[in-house]
Amino acid sequence: MEKIHTCQEIYAKMKKLARQYPQYVHLERIGISHDRREIRSLTIGNPRKVLFCTAGVHGRESINPVILVHIMEEYAWAYQGRQAVPGQPYTVCELLRECGICFVPLVNPDGYEIASRGFRQVRDPKLRQSLRIRDIPSKEWKYNARGVDINRNFPCRSYRPQHSGDCPASENETKALIHLFHSCDSVGYVDFHSRGKIIYYYRNAMPADHNRYSHRLARYLQELSGYELGGPEEEAHTPYSGGNSVNYYSEVLKMPALTVETVEESASFPLHARYQKETYEEIRHIPLGILAQIIATAEELP
Repeated sequence: MEKIHTCQEIYAKMKKLARQYPQYVHLERIGISHDRREIRSLTIGNPRKVLFCTAGVHGRESINPVILVHIMEEYAWAYQGRQAVPGQPYTVCELLRECGICFVPLVNPDGYEIASRGFRQVRDPKLRQSLRIRDIPSKEWKYNARGVDINRNFPCRSYRPQHSGDCPASENETKALIHLFHSCDSVGYVDFHSRGKIIYYYRNAMPADHNRYSHRLARYLQELSGYELGGPEEEAHTPYSGGNSVNYYSEVLKMPALTVETVEESASFPLHARYQKETYEEIRHIPLGILAQIIATAEELP
């Protein structure tokens, strides 16, 4: 497990899962990046009603995309073997037949390749040159191939332009995720980031009952992972924050959207592959766990 996979290696594993379990694993291309890399989703179980799980929005956060692939592999195997959902009165098969899990492990494949293997991975020479003059080391790169932070690009109340001429949903990656969110019914969204080992649930634009319900879900994820819980005061609104995918999803779809930050706060970029095994054990039950909780408490949804 202790290896930083390339984008192509991640996609190869997803294709293998779709071939291995064609009855209940669904692989789709949901978009294409500005440097012409595919953005893919993989759904296990019911594709018409899902929980969304994303990672790799920021290029330099290289641990979570690989871990989500391992989680997909585990869940697909558990579905076939009718394994129990830990701590729940369901089998994985029963749960995911009712509501699937749609994974997007690499929302920002260009940024991931840049942070993992350098600016030489940018195929378009004009894009490559424009990024080099930004004077940001490749290992610190969290943006896409146009130098835009995808997690500040979603059209929601907290959106703020980062530079002159910026506009919301300008990026291919943003558009792909927005289209995916609206392509089927969904019950919630978990976005995996790094660093801090903390769970954020509070959405300033949402009413109190929404945040109370999200807080309950976050407390359950805290029990599963051992991570800390972020408070309302930590959803800062400055010119350099906001416009996140979780803000957009909660405001438009009116469903809970949580951010899970993996890896210790002191970890430096590039994130070392040694974090993979520990982080996998911490978060492997989160997608199934939150889905089971949402289904069990569906009548409480605000």
